[in-house]
Amino acid sequence: MTHRKIGYFDVEGSCYVAKPGRWRGKYVISEDGEEVQEKLCTTLHENEEDACAEGMQLGIEAARRLMKEREGFDPGEV
Repeated sequence: MTHRKIGYFDVEGSCYVAKPGRWRGKYVISEDGEEVQEKLCTTLHENEEDACAEGMQLGIEAARRLMKEREGFDPGEV
């Protein structure tokens, strides 16, 4: 599991075994310890590292969109 702070949000990227030999990424976005959004990725990967990386990347993108909606700016554009 990896963790990153995007604006007000904490993003956790992780993965799980979707079926034998296949991994799927996932992310959870939280604010002040409360879960705001959770998403399971749809792509199946042959290894854990790629699945976790996808979960983290999609989580960062989602957190940036939430910041844009809430505060009017994308912290990744600075």
